[in-house]
Order: sequence, then C-alpha cells, then structure tokens
Amino acid sequence: MPIKLSIASAVYNLDEEFLRSHIERIASQLTDETELLLIDDCSTNNSGEVCREYEASDGRIRYINMGENGGLSRVRNRSIEEARGKWVFFADGDDVLSSHFVETALRFCESDADIIIHDRLKFITELPSDEPCSVKELTLLPEGAGRTLSISCLCLDNQMSKQLGLSERAFYHAAWGAIYSRDFLVENKLIFPPGQKKAQDSVFNTETYFYAKKIAYLPYVMYFYRGNPQGITRRYSRDLLPIFNSLLDWLDKDKNRFYPEDEDVELRYQNHRIISVTVDYMRLNIFHKDNPKSKEERKADFLSFIETQPYKTAIENFNPKASDRWEWLLVVKLIRKKRFSALDKFVGNDKAFSKLCGAYKRIAKIFG
Repeated sequence: MPIKLSIASAVYNLDEEFLRSHIERIASQLTDETELLLIDDCSTNNSGEVCREYEASDGRIRYINMGENGGLSRVRNRSIEEARGKWVFFADGDDVLSSHFVETALRFCESDADIIIHDRLKFITELPSDEPCSVKELTLLPEGAGRTLSISCLCLDNQMSKQLGLSERAFYHAAWGAIYSRDFLVENKLIFPPGQKKAQDSVFNTETYFYAKKIAYLPYVMYFYRGNPQGITRRYSRDLLPIFNSLLDWLDKDKNRFYPEDEDVELRYQNHRIISVTVDYMRLNIFHKDNPKSKEERKADFLSFIETQPYKTAIENFNPKASDRWEWLLVVKLIRKKRFSALDKFVGNDKAFSKLCGAYKRIAKIFG
C-alpha cells in the first residue's frame, strides 16, 4: 500500500521522557499508509537507543542516524530525501502531536494543495485538551496568499496573517506549522538552508510560500509545542551574533530575489526582523545572566554592536506604529540613548523583561 503521510521527527539529545511521549503518541496512530522517521543528529545520550527500540517493535518506524552531527537543516533535508509519503510533516522530537493527527491528515490527503497550514498550542507540563477534528473541508486561501505568507516569514511580521483569516493559533513560520506536499518541495528544489544554526524555518518558509500556488488551512490544533524553560530560546549563546548575521544573509538574498526594491517589504523587514534579532541578541548574549564576560567587556560589546550595520539603521529608524511591536520601543529607546546599565537590569531577566515591556507597551499605545 502506498505511503500517504511521512512524519519526520528531528532527534538530538532529547529528554527520554519527552522522546518516548513523542514517539508513542505517533506510533499509536500509524497505519499502513503512514510512516514515522526518527532522524538522529548523532545524539550523545541514549536518544538513539530509544529510537532503535521503537524501530524494532514496529515496521512502520524507521530510525536514521545522520552519521555526523550537522544541525537541524541537514536533518530536515534528509527527511525530505527519505520520506516516501505524498505528504511530509516535520516534527521536533520533544513536542507532541494531536492524538488525532494521522486520521485527520489522511482525511485531507487527497487535497491538491502544496501546503496545508494547521493550528498549534503551546504547553509547559500539562497537555491541553485534544478533541477529534470536526472540520469537514479545508479552507482554500485566496490567490496571492503565498506572497503574503512569504513576506510574513521573511520579515517576522505575524500581523499579516490576519488579512487571510488565519487563527492566532496558526504558526506557519515554523516547519511544524504545516504539512507539505513532498512533490511540491522536490519539484521546486526547496530545502532548509545548509549550515544555518538558528531560525532555519524562516528561510525555508519564505521560499516555500513564495512558490506555493495553492495553500489550504485546517483550523484544528494538530500540534502541541513544548515550552521548555531551559530551551534554546532562553539559553545563553556565545556565538549568537555570527549565527544571526548568517540568518540575515540568507534572508537578504531572498528579499532581493523575490521582492527587489519593494519599499513596504523593506520597511517591515527593518521594523520586525532586524529589530527582533537585535532584541534577541541583547537578551540571549550581552545581557544574559550566564554571559561570563565582565561588565566592562559586555558594555564594549554592546557599544560595538549598536554601531554595526544593519542593526544601527534599524535601531535609528524603528517605528512601533509600523511594526505593532510596542513592547520593543522601550528597549530601542534605551539602546539609542546607550543606557547600558538600565538595559542590564532587566533585559537578561525573562520575567522582568516580559512584565516591563508589557506595561510599557500598554502605556505607549495609549499615549502614542
């Protein structure tokens, strides 16, 4: 029987409990028309042994070891190569799929869409309720939706999805936010950016949505994203700036190739993407509590960074009204004034940062 759906899970040094929960939720749903690929980026803990255990117990599960550690992009690209299904879904091995994922995906697998976007929910410890899908038909997005979604991924502008009628639960920026036609990916030679260590999905989806001719939406929660307090979005990263610079290099190429001399795209890119990178670099490097450098060294890094392009221009021209990210205004104002000590007190503290920016956002929007 031909395979209709390939679920490809990225595995690397995962918590055993999380990994088993991930695999068992999928394994319990597999049919003769589905397969689970467990692609291990050379884990150094017992993740590989756990995957082999499940492979031995179910012929519909395949374990693939990458041979050498190469990063998530390489794992995702191997997923496309190995997948035998008409549709491919990219999962992270510590998240959880809906207990109705497979039956729901198979219900719509005859769609001629290139991409099917679905909803997701975030959880920390307790999974949200998971009900069977009651949706009878996919919602076909209007002509031109691909361009809108591509720009949204390029610029990290989530507001653009509202004009397409997508729920706030839809998170198409992430690879796990949609199911992709494998033929569509292969025919258009769409792959994840080789060597990119962060935000690979932004580059991949900037390109996939640009080329997509037909995009459908399934307003149903298919994926539960595990919020990890110790995850990569909160950890100190010593080499973060070169990684961010590489990301912007990839995105700049797409911006210039797909949207040359488009002033609206450039404005969104400056106000959303580059400012987002700026804030994240402050949060995860310069002002992070685990940064081992002295205060003087970190201040020197700060002053050097804000004078570096393209960050300098984006900081100088940031307009919260154009980005709808008022919470960034406080940070940008303090950066412009070079208030290192003030930033040092709260940017590296997630709770303080969230509360202060939230309060400032409300006040700034009121008084404009």
